[in-house]
Amino acid sequence: MLSVSKRKLGISSDEIVEILDLRNSFEKVEKIVDHKKYYPGWHMNKKYWYTIILDGSISLKDIYKCIDESYQMTK
Repeated sequence: MLSVSKRKLGISSDEIVEILDLRNSFEKVEKIVDHKKYYPGWHMNKKYWYTIILDGSISLKDIYKCIDESYQMTK
Protein backbone atom coordinates (compact mmCIF):
# COMPACT_ATOMS: atom_id res chain seq x y z
CA MET A 1 0.00 0.00 0.00
CA LEU A 2 1.34 3.39 -1.01
CA SER A 3 0.30 7.04 -0.96
CA VAL A 4 0.75 8.81 -4.30
CA SER A 5 -0.61 11.73 -6.27
CA LYS A 6 -3.42 10.85 -8.65
CA ARG A 7 -1.26 12.47 -11.34
CA LYS A 8 1.11 9.46 -11.06
CA LEU A 9 -1.79 7.31 -12.28
CA GLY A 10 -2.55 9.55 -15.23
CA ILE A 11 -5.37 11.45 -13.50
CA SER A 12 -5.18 15.25 -13.73
CA SER A 13 -5.24 15.92 -9.98
CA ASP A 14 -2.60 16.39 -7.32
CA GLU A 15 -4.81 14.77 -4.67
CA ILE A 16 -2.90 12.19 -2.63
CA VAL A 17 -4.56 8.77 -2.54
CA GLU A 18 -3.74 5.38 -1.09
CA ILE A 19 -3.19 2.70 -3.70
CA LEU A 20 -2.53 -0.99 -3.84
CA ASP A 21 -0.43 -2.68 -6.54
CA LEU A 22 -1.56 -6.19 -7.42
CA ARG A 23 -0.22 -8.91 -9.70
CA ASN A 24 -2.09 -11.10 -12.14
CA SER A 25 -1.70 -12.76 -15.53
CA PHE A 26 -1.04 -10.63 -18.59
CA GLU A 27 -4.48 -11.53 -19.97
CA LYS A 28 -6.30 -10.52 -16.77
CA VAL A 29 -4.36 -7.26 -16.41
CA GLU A 30 -5.00 -6.38 -20.04
CA LYS A 31 -8.72 -7.04 -19.55
CA ILE A 32 -9.19 -5.32 -16.17
CA VAL A 33 -7.26 -2.05 -16.63
CA ASP A 34 -9.87 0.56 -17.53
CA HIS A 35 -8.26 3.78 -16.20
CA LYS A 36 -11.39 4.36 -14.08
CA LYS A 37 -11.17 1.79 -11.28
CA TYR A 38 -8.15 -0.22 -12.36
CA TYR A 39 -4.92 1.42 -13.51
CA PRO A 40 -1.63 0.18 -14.96
CA GLY A 41 0.71 -0.89 -12.16
CA TRP A 42 2.33 2.14 -10.60
CA HIS A 43 6.12 1.78 -10.47
CA MET A 44 5.78 -1.89 -11.50
CA ASN A 45 5.87 -3.96 -14.70
CA LYS A 46 2.59 -2.89 -16.28
CA LYS A 47 2.31 -6.19 -18.13
CA TYR A 48 1.62 -8.16 -14.94
CA TRP A 49 0.72 -5.51 -12.35
CA TYR A 50 -2.22 -3.19 -11.92
CA THR A 51 -3.14 -0.55 -9.36
CA ILE A 52 -6.35 0.19 -7.50
CA ILE A 53 -7.15 3.34 -5.54
CA LEU A 54 -8.43 2.60 -2.05
CA ASP A 55 -11.21 5.19 -2.14
CA GLY A 56 -14.32 3.02 -1.94
CA SER A 57 -14.82 2.82 -5.71
CA ILE A 58 -14.15 -0.93 -5.55
CA SER A 59 -16.04 -3.06 -3.03
CA LEU A 60 -14.11 -4.72 -0.22
CA LYS A 61 -15.28 -8.08 -1.55
CA ASP A 62 -13.68 -7.34 -4.92
CA ILE A 63 -10.50 -5.98 -3.29
CA TYR A 64 -10.16 -9.15 -1.20
CA LYS A 65 -10.63 -11.24 -4.36
CA CYS A 66 -7.92 -9.24 -6.15
CA ILE A 67 -5.56 -9.64 -3.19
CA ASP A 68 -6.17 -13.39 -3.10
CA GLU A 69 -5.55 -13.74 -6.85
CA SER A 70 -2.37 -11.67 -6.54
CA TYR A 71 -1.15 -13.81 -3.64
CA GLN A 72 -1.81 -17.00 -5.63
CA MET A 73 0.33 -15.63 -8.49
CA THR A 74 3.33 -15.39 -6.17
CA LYS A 75 3.24 -19.04 -5.09
